Amino acid sequence: MHARRWHLVVTGPDMLLTREQAAEVARVDRERIRTWERRGHLPRAGLDDDGRPLYSALDLAKIEHRMRRFTRVGSPA
Repeated sequence: MHARRWHLVVTGPDMLLTREQAAEVARVDRERIRTWERRGHLPRAGLDDDGRPLYSALDLAKIEHRMRRFTRVGSPA
């Protein structure tokens, strides 16, 4: 039996995403989002009510586009 997977729908460039949501949208793990933030590629847009970082969907799209050239897509030979 497969676990049901929910897909997040980004409704606009001003939408704020948690680290988990950003990772889901960018199809990377949460540590990659942390790394992008730590290296200054993905700025925090604020904090949620629990003090967790939030990122704008637009900033995420920009970094995802820039980093795409470093990501190899396809199956290994």
